[in-house]
Parts: sequence; C-alpha cells; structure tokens
Amino acid sequence: MRKKTIKVILTKDVQKLGKQGTLIKVKPGYIRNYLVPLKLAEIATTSLINQFALKQKESEIKQIQFTKKCITNKELLENLEKFTIRKKISENGVFFGKVTKKQILDLIIEKVDLTIDLNKNQLELPEMKQLGNYIIEINLTTNVIAKINIEILPE
Repeated sequence: MRKKTIKVILTKDVQKLGKQGTLIKVKPGYIRNYLVPLKLAEIATTSLINQFALKQKESEIKQIQFTKKCITNKELLENLEKFTIRKKISENGVFFGKVTKKQILDLIIEKVDLTIDLNKNQLELPEMKQLGNYIIEINLTTNVIAKINIEILPE
C-alpha cells in the first residue's frame, strides 16, 4: 500500500513545516483537518504555483533592496565616532536612573539621517550602571548588525 501525500502551498508561516509560499507534501488528513480550516495552506494547482513563484521573486527583490539600504545605514551609523549621553551621578560614580532604549533611539534619530525606520526592539543594550563607553548592537535585519559606541558622561 502506497502512502498518499498531497502538495500544498503554505499561505502563512507554519512552525516545523515552512515559511509562507513554500511548496510541501503532506498527508490528506493533515490538510483536511488542520491546514485548510485554519487557512494556513491551499492545495497546490499549477496556477497557484505560478502565482506564488511570481510573488516570491518580487519579495526576494524587495528583500535584496532592503538589505542594501540596511548596509548603507550600517555604514552611516558606524562612521560616527560616538554618541554621548549625560547623566547625574552619585559620589561613587554610579549614575541615577538608567539609560533606556528610547533615549538611545532618540539620540540616533537626532544625529543620523537614516533611510529606514528603527524601533527599540532592534537595539541590544549591555548593562549600563557606571560612567564609561559601551558598545550597542543594532539589528537592522537578520544579517546586518551595526555596532555603535555610546559614552556616558557626568552632567
């Protein structure tokens, strides 16, 4: 007895199966009971395969252009020497409050004219409790990470 599988195209990302637009083979019961009712996949026809192929080419082109923009923004960010933040300090050199992602994001937007939008979830901050220099990583996209220097000085 032969095991029957049906080709489907995923309309959304499904964990352990694949990303949107992927052509996969699955068993009919899985399609009937899970993928189709939740609108996670459609049964692959030749016209659907052609449509998704065109969409994938367009999205790949957009992704390449976005990556190029991210690389130019990375160069802009890394060409600046350092960003400075001034904080009130106590007698032992520890500053009051904390440096937030929003403060750093506002500082970056103020000093650098970026062609993409940044949000605070893209910033990775080290623990900053004392005055000094810190390196902050900005995840512009999956493979492009910019590193900037932040210097915290007393007011």
